Amino acid sequence: MVRADMLGSGTLNIKPREYIIYDGQNYQSAQLETAIASPVIGKPAQRLGSSDYSVPRAADGHYYLSGTVNGFPVVFMVDTGAQYTSLPANLARNAGIRAARVTPFDTAAGRERGGLTAANAVTVGPFTVPNTPVAVMERLSTPLLGMDVLNRFQVFYAGGVMVLRSAR
Repeated sequence: MVRADMLGSGTLNIKPREYIIYDGQNYQSAQLETAIASPVIGKPAQRLGSSDYSVPRAADGHYYLSGTVNGFPVVFMVDTGAQYTSLPANLARNAGIRAARVTPFDTAAGRERGGLTAANAVTVGPFTVPNTPVAVMERLSTPLLGMDVLNRFQVFYAGGVMVLRSAR
């Protein structure tokens, strides 16, 4: 469901913010920003160690990593052209995403309107990346691991293997 709400004073010439609600709740205007910034997080993810995480290149030339968004298991395709880690809209509710701010995105397929959430817990292999924004896209079919997460690691490529190393 898409909703337009005015937050703050009724000043003229202010465009209302648009929101997408994924969990079916009927939020009051003042509750929408809280819903965006507070996903329903399942079991807490744990960092299992500080070792490197190696991922072999798949036959299609991409790298795929097991992970979670707010405790919901997904398989990410690494996309170094994606600014944000992204989920297909049909997975948003399962991943605890309650609502999102409508945002235009430039994708490989052109400009698309989607939702942008905040404060998600993203796990990639043994690493947990807290407070991660996640984009939600209607036309996306595969979860994408974007540069917002990849930039938090040292990333190496050699011999058909991608290695993630904690930057800390």
